[in-house]
Amino acid sequence: MSVMKIAKKAKERGLKAIAIVDHSTEHRFGLTERKAAMRQREIEEAIDRYDIEILSGVECGIGAGGEISLPSFKFDVIIASIHDLVYGDEYYRRVELCLKNCEFDILGHFQSTIFSMNNGWREERDLEIIDLLVENDVAVELNSYHTCPTTEFLLRASSRKLRYSFGSDAHTADRIGEIEWCINSSKYLKNGRFIKEVRS
Repeated sequence: MSVMKIAKKAKERGLKAIAIVDHSTEHRFGLTERKAAMRQREIEEAIDRYDIEILSGVECGIGAGGEISLPSFKFDVIIASIHDLVYGDEYYRRVELCLKNCEFDILGHFQSTIFSMNNGWREERDLEIIDLLVENDVAVELNSYHTCPTTEFLLRASSRKLRYSFGSDAHTADRIGEIEWCINSSKYLKNGRFIKEVRS
């Protein structure tokens, strides 16, 4: 969809703010510096027309060494996510390396079963991730499409001041603003902080 169509749908659904987040350069048709600049112009036009806050974002895949591929552009929000099929320990290892070595705002669709070859989630590793998220002031995404993280992870984080965000992971117009699962799941993070500000 065009940025204008996304903004129109969001406005119709009564949303006051959205983030438009395209995949980064590790994807064949990912967001390059040139594409990001073109999209920014579209975002500004859509803001003027629909009077809705639109953040410019990018979602970077986490590589085997925990690295992310980030275009040279000033994004409002940067998400880092696993997009490879990997086993539990390898999944945790990549996320931990990324949290230790990269600057980003949100850990995307953490514990999605689509990108993990088994459900090898373990309490001690979850707690390590939670510690790193808090230490680095990185939010965890509550993702309504992938319905993740797990309830167990959220319960383990319930006593911590963990930042979190809501994500519909909308790839089609009908999913824009579909965050009911996120709202319901946020009750577990009673000591957490909903992400209200991002990069400026």
